[in-house]
Amino acid sequence: MINAKPACIPLPQGYQPEKNRAPVNLELQMQFQMVIGSLLYLMLGTCPDITYAVMQMVQQSANPTQEHLDKALHIWQYLISTHDYLLLYDGTTGSSITACTDSDWSANPETHQFQTGFYLKLANGIFLWNSHLQKTTALSSTEAEYMTLSNCACQSYGLNKCLEN
Repeated sequence: MINAKPACIPLPQGYQPEKNRAPVNLELQMQFQMVIGSLLYLMLGTCPDITYAVMQMVQQSANPTQEHLDKALHIWQYLISTHDYLLLYDGTTGSSITACTDSDWSANPETHQFQTGFYLKLANGIFLWNSHLQKTTALSSTEAEYMTLSNCACQSYGLNKCLEN
C-alpha cells in the first residue's frame, strides 16, 4: 500500500456492500478480517473519520468477496492520503457550541432503516459525533429528521448539565 493511489473519501460515494451468497472462501475471509481488524484498531484509537466506512465493511466479515476486500483497501488508500490531517480547536473565535444533524432514508436497502447522525462543534472543532441506524422505524423522512434532532438535543442537554457541574 506504500505506492497506493490516494483516495479523498473512505468509500466511493453511494457504495452499498452486497452480501455474498456464494460459499465462503477461507483464504479471502482471513485476509479480509486481518485488514478490517487493523482498520478497527485505527478507527477506535486515532481515526474516527473512517468509522462509518469501516462499520459498513465489518458487516461483510463472515463471507467477504474480492470487491469487499478492495473496498477495505480503499479505506487504507484514504488513510494514506490523509495521514497529516488533524482536528484544530481555534480558541480565538469565542463561538459557542453548534450542532448539525442529518438522516438518510435510503441508507440500508435491506432493512429500510434510517442512518442518522449528528456532530457538535466548539471553537471550530468537532468534539462529539455519532452515526448509527435508528432503533425506531420512522414512517417518513421528516419523522426521521425529527428523531435525529431529538437525539442530538438530548446529547447536547446532557453535555450542558456536565459543563454546569
